[in-house]
Amino acid sequence: MRERGFVTSLRRSFLLPIHLLKEYREARSLRPSGDASGFDHQYGVETDGTFEGWTYLSDLDIPSPNWIDGNNYAAIEPLRFKHVLAAFDMALEDYTFIDFGSGKGRALLLASEYPFKRIVGLEFSPELHAIAEQNIQRYRSATQKCREIQSLNVDFADYALPAEASVLFFFHPCHTRVLSRVVAAIGRSLRSHPRPLYIAYVGRTPAQKQLFASAGLQKISDNEEFRFCIYRACPQPDLETRSHALHPPTQ
Repeated sequence: MRERGFVTSLRRSFLLPIHLLKEYREARSLRPSGDASGFDHQYGVETDGTFEGWTYLSDLDIPSPNWIDGNNYAAIEPLRFKHVLAAFDMALEDYTFIDFGSGKGRALLLASEYPFKRIVGLEFSPELHAIAEQNIQRYRSATQKCREIQSLNVDFADYALPAEASVLFFFHPCHTRVLSRVVAAIGRSLRSHPRPLYIAYVGRTPAQKQLFASAGLQKISDNEEFRFCIYRACPQPDLETRSHALHPPTQ
């Protein structure tokens, strides 16, 4: 109660048993992952999920109350990531790559194969963040173009965007309640510091697409095969207003 307040504590007490029961049913048939993926084996890193490609948030000690709205960790497939980056038509060296919910850091490593100005991962699990830092140190590639990579142990819902041109990357990390807060923060950041900003959302859902559309983000690509959308964020005065109209803050 002291750490999270009455409303959040009540909500967690109601949702947690449902969340754990769902994961228990799924986990009964799972076994720990065996051989490493081709990517992990090639580069000597550990970016795979723990159980059949997944790491469950309920198995981790996450200090943020937003974990209940987070989606379980899975590493993005290299081919899928390649198609996402191919959808951008601008000079990547002018942009900072920011991964919202970076987990063990595979997207950070894949992004380092492109000439971004710098690469930042945002991960609220201390355990996953620590693994990501190890992977960043271990990763060596002859074709790596960006070596300024860092993982931050933060809740991305509270992260203040840097005032620079950026590519914001999401691999379906959370439910719409938290995502709406992030979209609202993007609006505030753009109004304070107008600049080029792009959003790549992988694993898009109808709810997410509705949220981004209501926020006035310009969709420039929608890939059905690999299920991702690319948006251009324009500094519009109604970006945050539209987001809150669709998903008003909880009282």
